[in-house]
Amino acid sequence: MANASAETTFDHADTSGAILFADMSGDTALIEIHGDHVAAHFAVMVNVALGPGDELIKTMGDAVMVASADAPAALAFLHRLGVAAGLAMGFPMLCAGVSAGTVVRRRGDVYGTTVNAAARLAALAAPGLIVIGRDVATAAADLGLPLAALGLVSVRNMANPMELFAVDIGGEHQQHFDPVCRLHVTAASATVTRSRDGRAYRLCSTDCADRFDTRAGSASESSVAQ
Repeated sequence: MANASAETTFDHADTSGAILFADMSGDTALIEIHGDHVAAHFAVMVNVALGPGDELIKTMGDAVMVASADAPAALAFLHRLGVAAGLAMGFPMLCAGVSAGTVVRRRGDVYGTTVNAAARLAALAAPGLIVIGRDVATAAADLGLPLAALGLVSVRNMANPMELFAVDIGGEHQQHFDPVCRLHVTAASATVTRSRDGRAYRLCSTDCADRFDTRAGSASESSVAQ
């Protein structure tokens, strides 16, 4: 009886810290066109970017969950990861969400409201952006990171709207990314270029160019139909 009681006990530890989820934008088209090697490269970059206060909790497809000692450590990790992604030739923009607070740790995994919030914020992040709440915004401001206020936002599975902010980790360079697979494309490495609505686009391959043309054709047909 004592053994059964011990087995059903939820053995855990409540700690304070920050949780982040980081993902490669455009991952579906990315994997379809370029295969799994980009995801493998991302995993290597994540491990290299980890600092003394960071722990890689798990990988989930093309996303990672990292636990950091605090909000500044989480933001510093994402900065290092963003710089590495920006320097890597042929790599997509990242998007991420960070939340800080109580973290429930059990058997190498993490649970709780802080974890759920970080996952939901990452889902809201546009390519090149980190979405954070008020709990992390103060740390971002102290680090001198430029913040864009998103206002009060209803977040899935969160009881109340959250005051959210966005931090740029590469969004200002969107014009240098393939609009289909989100790979970083320089003028020299662009296989194909396209022009639409007065804007020039660089594409990494003929496959992406074909998909871009298909999308452009569908948009034109929709406009005519309306």
